[in-house]
Amino acid sequence: MINKLKYTIIAFLAFLSITSCQSDDIASANVEAMISEPGDLLNQTFPFNKVRVEGEGLMGLKKITLDDKIDVAFNPTYNSDKSFIFSIPFDEKLGSRFGVQPITFLTNNGTVTKNIEILQPNPTIVRSIPAVATPGFPLEIEGTWFYNVSAVTLGGKSLDFTVTSATSIIFGLPANAVSGSELAITTPGGTVKKIIEFETVIIVSDFDGNGVRPGSGWGAYGDIASFNASTAGGPTGNFASLSWTGSTANGYNGSSGGNGGGTGVGFLSATNKDATRAFLDINVSANVIGAQFAVQLNTIDNVNYAYNFKITDVNWTTKTIKISDFKDNYGYGKNSAATIDASKINEIKIGVVQGDTPNPTTIKFDNIKIRYQ
Repeated sequence: MINKLKYTIIAFLAFLSITSCQSDDIASANVEAMISEPGDLLNQTFPFNKVRVEGEGLMGLKKITLDDKIDVAFNPTYNSDKSFIFSIPFDEKLGSRFGVQPITFLTNNGTVTKNIEILQPNPTIVRSIPAVATPGFPLEIEGTWFYNVSAVTLGGKSLDFTVTSATSIIFGLPANAVSGSELAITTPGGTVKKIIEFETVIIVSDFDGNGVRPGSGWGAYGDIASFNASTAGGPTGNFASLSWTGSTANGYNGSSGGNGGGTGVGFLSATNKDATRAFLDINVSANVIGAQFAVQLNTIDNVNYAYNFKITDVNWTTKTIKISDFKDNYGYGKNSAATIDASKINEIKIGVVQGDTPNPTTIKFDNIKIRYQ
């Protein structure tokens, strides 16, 4: 009996010894390094970057938790005892944040928690709304990573701003802002810069004494019945009115203030050449539907460009015409003005298309502007 008990105790001790050795062979989960890809940031990363975890006892990865609250997705296929890979999520709704924060890995061999630092990316600018800014008006910038914005400057001068989201900032442009100024948006992630171009607006005539051709400087020619460049009661004050009562003695008619800046001096600067970026704005009305306007430019490189259109509503409306939509042969040709040098425009003529207009007709116009975007 004693010998039997002795052998039982010896066998039990041997079992304990073997079990203990087997337990020693099973490594507990251990993370030695977290390396961000691409690059080689150690224990640091940017949102959405891949992170390679290296260590021991990592087989059987079950769960990854970031900052004690965010579940992190991973592909179990890329999991070995020595490493695995996952991507850093970033979602404001889930409470994502920048800075040092814990990350916990649950594997078959236990749980291990380490600290990782989520770095804020450099902001980017995608576009501005409107695309061409106007001094004195708001401008919206769409981009990415507009978190913790510390400053917005234009030409080195600070602006008041409102961050509406991580992808949008709105601020007011100073009335004296200069086109070509550098906009800078600064966050802890860095500074992004963009040159802001402003729209150039040249008043040709508002017939109230403003513009390069005040009302008193306008005259008329050809088969007109009457012309008055200071008619009262327009949309913003005085306006110009031209009447045609059927005369065809000359075969044409029109009005013009002449060359406002002198021979060869255009409305736009010498750098504003692209006709596809130039526009003519004009308030128009008439006494009858069907009245047809003829808007003509000065002769440019021996070609006469014009744009003709009919009135469909006798109420005052604003007509915007792309300079590139003007056509040669007084508006009836096949060639557009898209390739002309817009800086050579130095005269705007307004008349009636006699062959396709009710008789009598009085056309009315006001606030003629040339814009360059």
